[in-house]
Amino acid sequence: MVTMIPRPAAPGTAEAIRRPRQKRSQQRFEAILDSADRLLETLEPEAISIYTLAEEAGLSAPSIYHFFPDAGQVFVALSERYTRQFVELLDKPLPPGVTTWQAFFAARYGHGRDHYNAHGAARRLLLGSGLSASIRARDLENDSVLAERSMAEFCQLFDVAPSADLVERFTELLVINDAIWTLSVHRHGAITDAYEEQARLAREAYARTFLPEHLPLRAAAEQAA
Repeated sequence: MVTMIPRPAAPGTAEAIRRPRQKRSQQRFEAILDSADRLLETLEPEAISIYTLAEEAGLSAPSIYHFFPDAGQVFVALSERYTRQFVELLDKPLPPGVTTWQAFFAARYGHGRDHYNAHGAARRLLLGSGLSASIRARDLENDSVLAERSMAEFCQLFDVAPSADLVERFTELLVINDAIWTLSVHRHGAITDAYEEQARLAREAYARTFLPEHLPLRAAAEQAA
């Protein structure tokens, strides 16, 4: 079970969503998100309305308005679901032989790239050129959630102390990476090998501004101590 870190909602975004508490309402809420996810496989967000969602979900429009004031807020909630999925990717075991921070980032961002390339709806919503301001604001907040989880794992593996400053650096790393992936999706519809290589170079170049080139493993450092 992945626990999302509570954060204040960005103005004009998630606070407009009526979050269900009862099981039946939660099921309807999730069904609406499922419908949005299916529609995004073939449609841009701006082409999807409350009525499009209602038809896809087999619900009445008022049933959707009960939770969301407009389709944009459905996508805000869906972006939160996608973030949970990306956080869950951090539970996947690292490949054998990860002993450097360069290999760590390559492995974890590789998992993210594979997930994006396999899920067109997430790719279209979070990396698409038609990204709305509300989705962008929520996505940047979600990057901080991913950065916190990533930093926690990183500090367990390598001999470096966790800090709020390091979370901020990891957040910036995500934003830099996503900018290059977004360009790849805009031009090619997916994150290509060539653009992933450019993203890797950018990640490592920026990481060198706050990490040494060689960072000892925590287990090795503890053994030496």
